[in-house]
Amino acid sequence: MNLLRVECNLGFEGRKFLNEAEWRTYLRRKPVRYIRRPKSATCEICREGPKDENPLQSAHKIGFDFGIVQLAITPEFLDGESNIVTAHRTRCNMEAELNLEDAMRLLFSLGVRELPAFLPPGIRALWTDVVVLQ
Repeated sequence: MNLLRVECNLGFEGRKFLNEAEWRTYLRRKPVRYIRRPKSATCEICREGPKDENPLQSAHKIGFDFGIVQLAITPEFLDGESNIVTAHRTRCNMEAELNLEDAMRLLFSLGVRELPAFLPPGIRALWTDVVVLQ
């Protein structure tokens, strides 16, 4: 019996974070992206429309590889509405991506109060410095 691709895509029950076993698996090979959010008519960074040489695309605020490797965030959350913006393929896409500290601030603003315990001590210490001690 062949399962449809959708039937195999069970998701993460709305969790923002991977468990340690999932995280270690994704460190071996990154998952495929499934962005379902429709693109805006204009770039959410520069507010201009698409250009032939620079079309609009979906961009991650917390970068996909970065979010999985550094913060153990689920692909489901990374592809979700709160982490996706429409941006031009060049320049604006890069400007949309947050650095580690700003990614932590975004997570905190979305209600995250604790990172997974298995993340490296340096990441957890930075979390405390950036969002807990503010």
